[in-house]
Amino acid sequence: MRTIEGYSNPQPGPLAGRASVDSGVHMGSKVERQLEIVQQITHIGSWEWEVKTGIVTWSDELYRVYGLAPHSREITFDFYLSCIHPEDRERVSDEIRAALQRGGRFAHRERIVRPDGTIRELDTMAEVSFGPDGSPVGLIGTCRDITEELRRDERLRLFADIVDHMELGLSIWRLDGTSVPPVLRLVASNVANERMTGIAITTSVGQPMQECFAAATGTELPALLIGIDEHHARRELPACRVAKLPGAPTFAVKAFSLPDHCVGLALEDVTLRVRTQRLHFAERRALEMLAAGELLEDILSAIVSVIEELVPDTLASILTLDETGTRLRHAASNSLPAAYTRALDNTPIGPSAGSCGTAAYRRDSVFVFDIETDPLWEDFRGLARPFGLRACWSSPILANDGHVLGTFAMYYRTPRRPEGSAIELIARAAHVAGIAIERRQLDAQLSALSARVEAAREDERTGIAREIHDVLGQALTALKLDIAWVARRRGEDPEIGAKLVEMTQAAEDMIGAVRRISSELRPGILDDLGLQAAIEWQSEEIAARAGIAIDVKAELGDVRLERGFATAVFRIFQEAMTNVVRHANAQHVVVELGLERGRLRLSISDDGIGVRDPTPRTSSLGLLGMRERAKRLGGECIVQRREVGGTVVSLSVPLRFPVDAPVDTGEFVRPES
Repeated sequence: MRTIEGYSNPQPGPLAGRASVDSGVHMGSKVERQLEIVQQITHIGSWEWEVKTGIVTWSDELYRVYGLAPHSREITFDFYLSCIHPEDRERVSDEIRAALQRGGRFAHRERIVRPDGTIRELDTMAEVSFGPDGSPVGLIGTCRDITEELRRDERLRLFADIVDHMELGLSIWRLDGTSVPPVLRLVASNVANERMTGIAITTSVGQPMQECFAAATGTELPALLIGIDEHHARRELPACRVAKLPGAPTFAVKAFSLPDHCVGLALEDVTLRVRTQRLHFAERRALEMLAAGELLEDILSAIVSVIEELVPDTLASILTLDETGTRLRHAASNSLPAAYTRALDNTPIGPSAGSCGTAAYRRDSVFVFDIETDPLWEDFRGLARPFGLRACWSSPILANDGHVLGTFAMYYRTPRRPEGSAIELIARAAHVAGIAIERRQLDAQLSALSARVEAAREDERTGIAREIHDVLGQALTALKLDIAWVARRRGEDPEIGAKLVEMTQAAEDMIGAVRRISSELRPGILDDLGLQAAIEWQSEEIAARAGIAIDVKAELGDVRLERGFATAVFRIFQEAMTNVVRHANAQHVVVELGLERGRLRLSISDDGIGVRDPTPRTSSLGLLGMRERAKRLGGECIVQRREVGGTVVSLSVPLRFPVDAPVDTGEFVRPES
């Protein structure tokens, strides 16, 4: 064991008990008793070392600090050094030697090892005393056990580090209830709070919220904090957007009560989580709208609305490529100025055609940070400048086979570079928009194909009906005339007369069948007298054949309708009546036909068993055919159960008139055919 040269005490020193005997005279004094109590409370032990005699005196508390019973053994300087932790022993010895040489007060920290092996940390403070000749005669000092204090400080530092580095913004506010309205003043804030909000408030302790955290004053946060009381010690908000903050983050908020009229505020940034959930919901909603047959414009508008909601300050736009594949047409935009969308409509694509035109031409995303300086906007800068548009990011909308369907764009009124989340949003929005656009294009193609097939079928029916009526009908009529000629010359044979009567009746029946078949294929009355007469005639035929009472209330007047239009409406009527006869078990049917504000309306109501509410999956081919015909006419056909029983088929379509002979009724806006 290393000792201090010239100051070691090789001989065993006197027992500490000697010091206690010497001081026994004074143990009864009140001051010494108070000193002993104070040392026990503060865990401070005192000591004295007489360098010349080597006597070391410890207080009772210092014995306890070292893990020893008071006066249980003699104390020497060497014993003291042996109690020092091996890693600290040389340093402490050097510090004491240096103190003896220079004199005065000194302090150091040391670790000691108790007899049971536990390690304690002590703060030692001492002072050197000198004799008349200037040589050191002793040391007197104190040792304070700071082990628990250091552990507590370490825990506090650890907790402080956790609080500062956790992804949770924490702040403490003191509620001044004496003010009207109440004032919240900042007490403390962690680093994460500044990082999440982008506002440095840790240096604003004592300031009111409206000054140091002004962005929160327009939100629910102040009311949430002020509402904390003994009845509401904890309150939460699942999502709160602080719109005044950069990027308008969304926070999950928790407020909780603290002592001394303080409340805590915990902010968790859930922007990405909420954005993802909202985007998933919007994607599902768009696909549901697509499956439900809603208009493409409404679907694209819904996509635009969601993007503008998720990315503040964004003005989103969707353009579609025309049939030539060379020009972009406006499809959806909720926030862009209408004058700008009109000016941009029908613009050509190209290698330097702004953001959207270039993106469609390249089939790749184009991010323009500043419209005023980017060469891609050279020919279009004048369109954007009056509306304050400074940045535009555009992504092509691609079909499954890779061809361009349109573009999705995000505009901003300040120069702006895209971040990762925005790029992902553009890609996802363009993907969903692509599904909707491609599906609607396929629907349009199928509808056009169906219309061509239906038109070809109608032409074929007309041709067959004409052939049956003209050729077969004329042949049967001639046969009937021949039978009559033979009958006039048959003589007196009764058997021949009876046979001729049978042949005449058979010819009459065949002629009637030819007329019926010809009328079912293509009723001539539809072409000769119009839709109203055809519906009235068909209703009489069905009523006579099926034994159903049918009331027709028609008010078309002399309006002439386009031939294909009238045919489609008549076929819808025929299909509806076929369903009534086959499935409704009805006794009475009311057919209403009329005009209303430029639209033709047809209603077929029965008192039958009623149809169950049809869906796209459960509808029969007949119902689907009725809807498809109505859709091709630009209208809709609704089949639903009546509240009083039975079924009602409602058809509403915009009027179409012959091109060569339009009829001006004076009350209808007639679309072009």
